Formats: sequence, C-alpha cells, structure tokens
Amino acid sequence: MLPWIMWSVIVLAPFVVGGTLAARTLRRARKADRAITVLAGDPGWSRLERGPDGAEWAGYAGHFPWLLRTRHGTGATGPLDGHRVTVARRWETSGRRDVRHWLIVCFEAPGDRPALRLERAWSAAKLGLRAPDGVPYLPVSADPAGTAERFHASGLPRRLIRLAGPAVSVSADGVCFVHPMPDVTSMDALLEELAALIPALTALAHASSAPEGHP
Repeated sequence: MLPWIMWSVIVLAPFVVGGTLAARTLRRARKADRAITVLAGDPGWSRLERGPDGAEWAGYAGHFPWLLRTRHGTGATGPLDGHRVTVARRWETSGRRDVRHWLIVCFEAPGDRPALRLERAWSAAKLGLRAPDGVPYLPVSADPAGTAERFHASGLPRRLIRLAGPAVSVSADGVCFVHPMPDVTSMDALLEELAALIPALTALAHASSAPEGHP
C-alpha cells in the first residue's frame, strides 16, 4: 500500500501546487479589482471605459506590446502628481486551465526622454530575451553595459523589488510598469511609490542614451 501512496503523492503534487498558486492569484486579482473600483471613485478619477469607437484602452502597447493579446479586466484613470495615470488589470489564459493576471500602471508624462526598459526574466522572455541567472533586472537601452552598471549602483533595484518587482518601460510618452498580479494592500500607496520612481528612472534613461564617448 505504501508504494501506491507515495506514487499518488508524487503524481498529484504538481496539480495541488498549481491549484494553490492559481487560487492565490485569483484572490489577488479580486483584491486588485476592489482597490481599482475604490480608486475610480476618487475625485477626478473614473472607470476605464471603451472609446467612442468601441476600442479598449491600449496605452501600454508602445511599452509592452505582448500585452495586446491579453483581455481587459478592470481599470481606472485619473490624475496624480501632475500626471495622468491609468491602472488596469488584464488577463490571459495559459494552457487549458491556468489564467494569468497582469496589473498595469502607466503614467502619461510626455517629454524629451530616451527609451529605456528594465525587464524581469518573465518579461524579457516575452521579447525572446534571456536575463542572466541571479540578476533581478535586464536593462535594455542604447548603452546596455553602462545602463546595467548605473542601475545596479543606484537604489532603483531595491526600490523596485520592494514594490513587487515590476517590469519598467520609459519612453517619450511616459513611464509604464507591469506586475504579474502583486498583492496590493493599498492602491493609493502603490501609485505614490511608483510615481516617486519617475525622476530616477528618467535620469537613468538620459544617462543611458548612448555609450560614453559617443554623441
């Protein structure tokens, strides 16, 4: 009897773990939905609705084009610290039963800002890139080596990991973050802390616009 019990445990373990992770992700998604709904009720904020032509918001597309295959869940848009901010939960099916949820936060901040990406291993894989083992972020810019050195010498890695480690995209249109559904305890606090990163991210983008010694 014992060998059969051990065999059953080995066979069923991946399903139990997978089911536990899926349940946790679903709880986080529902928690984020409630936080987004509350946010949409704040002064100046509103629920994210389709445009007059029926199109969904896709302000993330220039930052994370792979998210275009995901589906809209909930969203809100409004002002914060002089920026227009959009928060959205999107989801996609993965395999037969697994559903992945993404929390997107995009700050509209037009300006003369070079492009910079700070990819996590999972976001780099979406672009066909591979992050080195043991490195939390893969910087992508006109000067990858210099950017990596400046990034890891700054306080940005610690600050980003403390905020559940989102992937980051900086461009002339603004700054966008995407999380694989973090456990959001306070959406207001999360937005304030992400907004506080924008000056440092912008400075890093400018410093990384070209290798040293090049115009």
